[in-house]
Amino acid sequence: MTTDDVLLGLGVVLTLAVGSQLVAGRLRLPAIVVLLPVGFVAGILTDDVHPDRLLGDLYQPFVSLAVGVILFEAGLRLSFREVSRRIHALVGRLVGIGVVVTCGGVALAVWLLFDGIGKGVPFVMGAILVVSGPTVVLPLLSFVRPAKTLRSVLTWEGVLVDPVGALLGVVVFHAVLSSATGGDAWRPGAMLASLAVGAAVGGAGAVLLSLLLREVQRSAPRQAVPTVLMVVSAALVSADLLRDDAGFVATTVMGAFLANQRHVDVSTTLEFHATLVQLLIGVLFVLIAASVSPGDVEAVLPGALALVAAMALVIRPLVVAFATWRSELTVRERAFLAWMAPRGIVAGATASAFGLQLAQADIAGADRILPIAFVVIFGTVVLYGLTAAPVARLLGVAEHGGTLVLVVGGNVMARTVAEALKRAGIGVRLWAGRADQQAAARAAGLEADRGRMLVDAVTREAELDQVTDALLLTGSDDFNALAAAELRAELGHGRVFRVAPDAETADLAAPPNEQGILGRADLTLAELHRRLDAGARIVQSGAAERPAEVVLFVVTAGGALRVATGDGPREARAGDTTIALSGGT
Repeated sequence: MTTDDVLLGLGVVLTLAVGSQLVAGRLRLPAIVVLLPVGFVAGILTDDVHPDRLLGDLYQPFVSLAVGVILFEAGLRLSFREVSRRIHALVGRLVGIGVVVTCGGVALAVWLLFDGIGKGVPFVMGAILVVSGPTVVLPLLSFVRPAKTLRSVLTWEGVLVDPVGALLGVVVFHAVLSSATGGDAWRPGAMLASLAVGAAVGGAGAVLLSLLLREVQRSAPRQAVPTVLMVVSAALVSADLLRDDAGFVATTVMGAFLANQRHVDVSTTLEFHATLVQLLIGVLFVLIAASVSPGDVEAVLPGALALVAAMALVIRPLVVAFATWRSELTVRERAFLAWMAPRGIVAGATASAFGLQLAQADIAGADRILPIAFVVIFGTVVLYGLTAAPVARLLGVAEHGGTLVLVVGGNVMARTVAEALKRAGIGVRLWAGRADQQAAARAAGLEADRGRMLVDAVTREAELDQVTDALLLTGSDDFNALAAAELRAELGHGRVFRVAPDAETADLAAPPNEQGILGRADLTLAELHRRLDAGARIVQSGAAERPAEVVLFVVTAGGALRVATGDGPREARAGDTTIALSGGT
């Protein structure tokens, strides 16, 4: 390939990786549902995005490094403080039993469904398809929003099974390859040795990273992310040089260690998720999908679809039945766990690497490993991505869906607004500091507590989980301004609103032409309380009724919230409900 061809290929891959995720977010679909077909079509239309041509020998090292970084970011979410001991025990059984049952079940299914496959290939496929992974599980959980217990179990399982499955794949791969080439077919203890090396390197890397972060955050906080990337890369490479694929264990251990220590603020490292990790996920899925040809997929499609059915309807339910036996989970919770086992990037990456090397060793059927894995990844993600949410609702294990408004402030006005929104059918969560304000809110039927998003990065994500909109109604204009800027980075600029500031008393000058001021610029919190004291009320009315004096919110017929600001909306349509301030002038 010429320099121009490489430049074109890289540009196309990056454009498709980011563009597909933007489209998926707009369509409210898991990103992988868009990424895989887009990458597959791109591989058909042009050779410039084919990873072997575009990156050559750099492809597999790039995949290993990228997956290691992704697993580190996933490990940051494994906070022991967020889950109970029974969850840990359940996850241990799911991973342990799942690896054995899934590997054996997939190997048997591949042996029965595909003719002309060498005796070792079914076991390689079984090991490859053991993994699930955070690249698909976490986005699906965010999309489906199951209950907290189920979310914790599936998160831990998805993160932990990736390095374990990858190591199992390496062991089985080397056993099959060495057997075919006349070497030793099995080396006892190889997997345990890799786990030990990975854990040791990961622990050492975590200690080094925590020391470096402590100094960097004190003197140059903007260097935190590059520092993390440096140490994570060094740990992955060091562990991999010592033992094949031990690097995945090392990076996962590093992330989990940092998530559970209390000396360093890891909030800045979660910038990985919003930037680098999302980009890597998109690029990897596009490249892997582009490496599969239509002819290869067509040749394995019937058997691969039957394999997807066997995995979803037989193997996964068996794993969950054995792992949750005599557990405290309800039948409905077990049913949902049994209907959640997508395959992700580690399965694709290992299939790409192992399939090529086994094919070069002339092992029968090795050239079908990647196409089968591709169909299984795409099939399971589409299956669970499109059905998991309705299944969760059907089983009654989904938490609040739709609009959930975070109201920050425990004063009378904040509680009155929260009550009005709840009466209109909007989900409400209220943050208040004083005990008497919390008690008053709970007496009114509101979910109220003190906000904990500043505790640490993991708690921050949990606190904002499911929140779609935020209203800042505290008595401090300066706090409202700073909190609005912070929350807009999390929820979006059109989702965060604050009460109008008092220009005469605020210590911080408000941004010029600030969007997101509730109601009108003259309705400061003091003015709103004055009106309430003078007899004003927050009232509800239908679209056909005469609107009250100051419209604050419009709740659409579909349950969405529209907040009235200086530029609207102030008028309700048929079926909408208006919430307004009436009287007290």
